[in-house]
Amino acid sequence: MRKIPIKFIATDENFLDIAPKPVASSKIIPNWYKNTPTYYNDKRSIDRYNDPNSTIKKCMPVTDSMNAGYTITLPCDVWVFNEGENKIKFQWAWDELKLVGLQSKEYHELYPVPDNHYTQVFKWTNYWTVKTPKNWSCLFTHPLHHDDLPFKTMSALVDTDKFPIPINLPFFLKKDFSGLIPKGTPIVQIIPFKREKFVSEFSWDKGNLLSKIWTKAHSEFFDRYLKNFRSQKTFEDGEVKKSKCPFGW
Repeated sequence: MRKIPIKFIATDENFLDIAPKPVASSKIIPNWYKNTPTYYNDKRSIDRYNDPNSTIKKCMPVTDSMNAGYTITLPCDVWVFNEGENKIKFQWAWDELKLVGLQSKEYHELYPVPDNHYTQVFKWTNYWTVKTPKNWSCLFTHPLHHDDLPFKTMSALVDTDKFPIPINLPFFLKKDFSGLIPKGTPIVQIIPFKREKFVSEFSWDKGNLLSKIWTKAHSEFFDRYLKNFRSQKTFEDGEVKKSKCPFGW
C-alpha cells in the first residue's frame, strides 16, 4: 500500500525542537475507552443474532474513528480561571507563546452553542501548518469520542494542499470547568482524505444480494464486522525533517 505523506511544518525551529509533535490518533485513546471491558462482567455469551454481552469496545467503527488521522495536543500546561461568563482567564506555562485568543461574538452569533458551554468562543493558537499532497484535504474536528474534555473544538474542512499557514482552532469552554488542562491534552483531530467527485444513487436490494453477504457473515458468532468487512487503516508517525523549503517538496 502506497504511503501518503502528511507534513506538519512548525512556525519556527524552536517550536519544532521543544513542542510535542502531532501524533497518530491511535496514541491518544481516551481513558474511558481503555477502562471499558470488552464484555459485561467480563463474560462472553451468545444469542441467535450476536454476542449480546459485548460493549462499545467491540465496535470497530467506533475504534476506527478514534484512531483516524493525527492529533495535535497542547504544547504546555494551561490553567483556566473561571469566574463566570466574561470573567474567564487563561494562563499557560510558556510565556513566550500566545496559546489562547478570543473570537468575536458576532462571528458565531447564530451558532448553536453546545449544552453547558459558555457562548464566548475562544481560539487555540496552532503552531503547525498541515501540508498534504495535491487533491488531498483535511477535516479538523474535536477529538472523536473525547467528549469528557472541558472544551469543545469546532470542526472545519481545509484544503491543506493549498493553504499555507496554521489553522487556528475555535472552541467553547464548559461552564463548570476551572483548573488545569495539562500538556499533551488532545485539542484537534486531523483526518486527511482525497477530494473526489461524488454523486448519489438510489436503488433497492434486488435479489437480496446484500442480505446474502450479511447472512454469510453470520456463520460465526463473534467479530463479524472485523473478520468480514473491516479494512485496515494506517496512520504512522514519521521522523523530523528540517527542510529549507517551507513545503518540503
